[in-house]
Amino acid sequence: MKENKLDERIVKALTIKAFGQTIEETAKTVGVNRATASKYLAVLEAKGQIISRPVGKAKLYYLRTRKLEQFLNK
Repeated sequence: MKENKLDERIVKALTIKAFGQTIEETAKTVGVNRATASKYLAVLEAKGQIISRPVGKAKLYYLRTRKLEQFLNK
């Protein structure tokens, strides 16, 4: 599987569910194991394409948008 294809699938999955997704949900949606999803989410976050916020022990990942950043920074 090509790296950019998985990146695109993860971004698409985050677009579909606007209220954020955990690593587990993302892994199930794109059909990879949790470790792979975690790695790709970390890379996408480092590139600035997505953002995350902690919710208890989990993290929710979101597609990066200006409105979302304004909301989370309040």
